[in-house]
Amino acid sequence: MAADPEEQGVLFSQFEQVMDTPMSRPNLEAMVAMNVDADLAKVRQPIPSSPLTCQDIEKLFTQSHILKSKGTEFRKIDNNIWEVLYQHQTYQVTFYPDNFDEFPSLRLMTWGEPLFEKYVI
Repeated sequence: MAADPEEQGVLFSQFEQVMDTPMSRPNLEAMVAMNVDADLAKVRQPIPSSPLTCQDIEKLFTQSHILKSKGTEFRKIDNNIWEVLYQHQTYQVTFYPDNFDEFPSLRLMTWGEPLFEKYVI
C-alpha cells in the first residue's frame, strides 16, 4: 500500500534531513584515547592460572611412553634438572622457572621454547 502524497513528502523531508546531517563521531585524538584505554583494560586483566603445574608437565614429559618410543630419553641429573637426548643431541632442561632463573643455561620447558613446542605441536 502506497503512502499518500502528503505523508510521502513528510517521510522524504525527514530522510533528506537525516542524510544532510553530518555523522557525529569522535575526533581522531578521542578515538586513539578510546583504543588505548581499551588496550590497557585488556592488559590489566589478570592472567588465568594454568590448570597444569610444573610437576604435571614434568611428569607428562619424563614419563611419556610416546616420547620414549620415538627415541627421546629423559635422565634426571639433579634436583628438577633433566638431560634430554633428542635426535642425537643432548639438552639440559628444567620444568621449573625458579631453576631456570638460577641456571639460565638450562632450557625452560614451557611455551615459547622450541624444544618444548616440537613435542607439543
